[in-house]
Amino acid sequence: MEMNTFREIVEKEANSLRYVSDIIDEKQVLAVFYLLKNCKGKIITTGCGTSGVAAKKISHTLNVIGISSTFLSPADAPHGGVGMITEEDVVILISKGGETVEINQCVDLAKMRGAKIIGVTEKEVSYLAKNSDQILQVIVDQEADDFNMVATSSILAVISVFDVLAILLARENHFSKEQFLKVHPGGEVGDKLRKETGE
Repeated sequence: MEMNTFREIVEKEANSLRYVSDIIDEKQVLAVFYLLKNCKGKIITTGCGTSGVAAKKISHTLNVIGISSTFLSPADAPHGGVGMITEEDVVILISKGGETVEINQCVDLAKMRGAKIIGVTEKEVSYLAKNSDQILQVIVDQEADDFNMVATSSILAVISVFDVLAILLARENHFSKEQFLKVHPGGEVGDKLRKETGE
């Protein structure tokens, strides 16, 4: 392996984030922001495969900033898992193509439960997009792998967009270091917060 090749691939992913920043629909971002901000229940995330990994990360980040969130396995949803969804919740469903069978089934189940639905996909004409209360199109120019098929840049972009939304929500909610310490007392972060807050 040559380090130049390593750097080329890293730069490829970095360029994809710049691409997303340039083309993302600001109205969609704002609409998603306010759906999350005004959620009276919990925020539920779901996705299959690599999208599922991103969904778990998004849920964890929201919990870290004091916003109640959980991941729902799309496999468990039709077998009782959907019982966690209430009409006060917001469900974030992630599918690059918007036609994943398990995710589209979750869309229907979430609608039956009366929750608000955010569909995160590249395809605005997909089943997911058409059946969501709000679409969030996260589109990358290319994946980082040699086949332009492995979910690399696209998943990084989804995570990045929701990292930004989480930071903006934390600011909007005046999330303090004292509150941060209450949800993250462990590890180096907890030690640093104790020193900075004097608690």
